[in-house]
Amino acid sequence: MLSNNYLSKLDIKKILLKNLNSITGSQAEQESQIMISYLSKSENNLDINNSEIDKELINKILNERVKGKPLAKIINEKGFWKKVFYTDDYTLDPRADSELLVEQLLIDYKKNNQKHLKLLDLCCGTGCLGISIIDELDNAFCDFIDVSEHALTACKKNIIKFKQQQKTKIFHSNLFENYPINRLRNIDFIVCNPPYIPTRNYLNLNKETLHDPRISLDGGKLGMDYYVKIINFLISLKFKGVVYFEIDPIITKNMYKFLLEKGVKIVYKKTDYLNLDRLIKIKFPTI
Repeated sequence: MLSNNYLSKLDIKKILLKNLNSITGSQAEQESQIMISYLSKSENNLDINNSEIDKELINKILNERVKGKPLAKIINEKGFWKKVFYTDDYTLDPRADSELLVEQLLIDYKKNNQKHLKLLDLCCGTGCLGISIIDELDNAFCDFIDVSEHALTACKKNIIKFKQQQKTKIFHSNLFENYPINRLRNIDFIVCNPPYIPTRNYLNLNKETLHDPRISLDGGKLGMDYYVKIINFLISLKFKGVVYFEIDPIITKNMYKFLLEKGVKIVYKKTDYLNLDRLIKIKFPTI
């Protein structure tokens, strides 16, 4: 750990890497930079003066990190898309995999000349998906839904942090239970990263992932519970918009089977940087 003696920034980084290598492997370099930048309150650690680094606080963070707690859960922030979002013990930490939803949706809609796009971020958590999208679409407004009041508190913090209050509205609801139907009928597209880990797999997740709330991960016996509820409801509503779902290879087979049975059109699917199924865009039958 860091001593109170004078240490250069290079010395501090070496000590951090030595401690982090055993638990984070290839991520040690990145995490050491994040820690130094966070503690000096600087976004660019090249500009950091050694005197700006709080060694006492960095020791506390390092102690928790070595015990296995994810860095984002310790410092309550995580980078996603082009911003750093607030996150906490009640939210799923933003993940790079989910950036594919933002990227693809922007490809689809930046070419759209529609003046007012209405987006719904369902199971929003930190709000990283919806906020990232409307930040780049001047003509878009986003509703955020989550069953967790704690998660919505985090979402609100991010909305305020990025000054998106005029383009957003928050709803505390178990999926669509407390969300106005007339409002839903006017939504152009839904983006959703629901819990999709089958319960049997959830019980075997690594220690770090288990720091995320179970409600944001456990998707029931087959990992399909939330998809089934969402899709069945939207079919019954004759929803005319499109849905961008984050998915996982572990549920792909069951997902395709269910969509085929329901007559739901798969507009396209996309894989992530590891060539794993990660995104599916769907439309609903019109009859």
